[in-house]
Amino acid sequence: MRSTSDTIVAIGLAIGGALGMAGTFVGSDALRETLWTIDGVGVVVAAALLTMKYQRLGNDLVAAGFLTFLAGESLLLAGNAAGLQASVPSY
Repeated sequence: MRSTSDTIVAIGLAIGGALGMAGTFVGSDALRETLWTIDGVGVVVAAALLTMKYQRLGNDLVAAGFLTFLAGESLLLAGNAAGLQASVPSY
């Protein structure tokens, strides 16, 4: 039986993947920023939960990978608030 955190991780990754792709194909800047922000939050929550899960299991290398992914996605998420053109220098 799966735990609640595993379900939240799966939902967060699914929402992140779906809305990230949807945001790429929309024409409206405001809608794209909204979709990418929701996508980023889903992926950040999932990565944080995966980091904690693998840290507790003793898989430090896997946990470090998810922590690195969490840090990178957090940077991208912060850039979404400024818009696409304003967030370019942060990369």
